[in-house]
Amino acid sequence: MDVIELRTLQWARRLRVATDDRALSRIEAAHVAYLAAWVFPSANVQTLQLASDFTAVLFLLDDAYDEGKLSADPQSVAKLNEKYLGELFGYIEPDLDDPLTRGLLDVRDRIKECHPHFFLNRWLSHFQYYYEANLWEAKNRKQRRVPGIDEYIMMRRYSGAVYPYCDLMELLLDQPLPLEIVQHPLLQSVREICNDILCWTNDYFSLEKELRSGEVHNLIVVLRDNAGLTLAQAVEQLRRMHDARVAEYQDVKEKVLSSWSASGIRQYLAATDAMIAGHQRWALAALRYAELGGIVANAG
Repeated sequence: MDVIELRTLQWARRLRVATDDRALSRIEAAHVAYLAAWVFPSANVQTLQLASDFTAVLFLLDDAYDEGKLSADPQSVAKLNEKYLGELFGYIEPDLDDPLTRGLLDVRDRIKECHPHFFLNRWLSHFQYYYEANLWEAKNRKQRRVPGIDEYIMMRRYSGAVYPYCDLMELLLDQPLPLEIVQHPLLQSVREICNDILCWTNDYFSLEKELRSGEVHNLIVVLRDNAGLTLAQAVEQLRRMHDARVAEYQDVKEKVLSSWSASGIRQYLAATDAMIAGHQRWALAALRYAELGGIVANAG
């Protein structure tokens, strides 16, 4: 993994995706190659490098949206969304002076070169929701609004950018899943539950950081403020919700396996298992969360 990590850092320098030492430190601290390898353990080198590079630029994009004045400026976020989505979909000429544009377009073009156009469009459509969720978050921050529980759970599935990773899982198969399977309610349930487990795990591990910054987009904070719970009670509630989702995931998997016998489905479910386990392993190990202590450490 050290080689993949080194290549991602070299890629970020070569394309000037990371324009200063602080940005490079962000990528290094996140151990993006290890996250990619733990989430996609059966990936070949090409797919692993793509996932690592995408993760690096996504972390920098997250920082751009979540930190500083932009985080509570919906008008600026909407304008930036139009720019990035226009570039990704090819509607406008790209601003190649923008470091994130260079990184995002490189990832897009590598998918485009090696995979069917319908798969690229699927990935782009799911990535679009991530941008729209960032606008929703900016509006909430400006209004100092804590979203409701059901609203947060729904929107967290988009702000976490997990669906584009679920698409990348299909690159581990002999060919992407056909529409009649990937859009089937059972497989949609697999993806949705996987998304919830990953995002709620992330909320658990990032809690103390977000409490310090006043960030309200965390399921524990949302549970506390909407249900009138103490912080410790909200942490315990999240645990129960997480465990229920894991049990539901196992039930849905059995239904999927009883509905289709194709090897690609078994591969996809194995990849989903690996994604869930790998993300939790990374969340425990990554330097991105090394500063955590207090509530999260005691709760863990």
